Amino acid sequence: MEEVESVYEALRNLSWELDGEVADHNYAAVEGLAYELWNLVDSEQLRRAVDTITLLTAVRDGRPLPTVSVAALVNGLKDVRASHPTLTQEELDQAFRASMARAEGIWREIYDDGSWDSEDERNDHLADHMHEARQEAISDRAVRAGRFLMELCDRIAETVWPEVTNALREANLESVARALKEASMAGKTAPEVYTLYEVNLSMQYESAPSSLGAEGEQLMAFESWLGLQGGG
Repeated sequence: MEEVESVYEALRNLSWELDGEVADHNYAAVEGLAYELWNLVDSEQLRRAVDTITLLTAVRDGRPLPTVSVAALVNGLKDVRASHPTLTQEELDQAFRASMARAEGIWREIYDDGSWDSEDERNDHLADHMHEARQEAISDRAVRAGRFLMELCDRIAETVWPEVTNALREANLESVARALKEASMAGKTAPEVYTLYEVNLSMQYESAPSSLGAEGEQLMAFESWLGLQGGG
């Protein structure tokens, strides 16, 4: 039971690790953590532990022994609906467009007052303002994708995993299977979310390599090295 209960703390720690790695733009570490998240809530080891608990609980309480494994029950469930949050590129792009529209609105409200000495000066200021806003929006889009993995961790830890452990204590194997199915569905999306993060972080790198800090510097150095190798 301690092995199953420990998943909660592992998820919380994973969320904390993701926070730091996303902040550092460490995409390789984020990818590893995404797959770790999936494995935490959907592994053969975990299901064997659940089967062992239900068997020993039945022996302890003098009830009939389980006739089916939790894996079979989980695989047989077709009516479990996903309750975890989801994220798509379209949602990220919509937020990006909304951010750009707000930036232009703010500029027009504060600075577009007709006080410019020339139209060129006005346009130069607008271009500078919108460039800065665009860089910020691009960065926010990548960060949001990365931090969404934290939301998955927190959702499973705070909402789904207590259902698993409570149902196990009550020896309600069907409820355990349903909660595990829900956790598995959420965990399975982690690599897909990482792909969104990777794509949007690549866009950020293409737009402003230095905005990725040390990771950006390493990538630029690697690109320079590749260029030298190609030139040789």
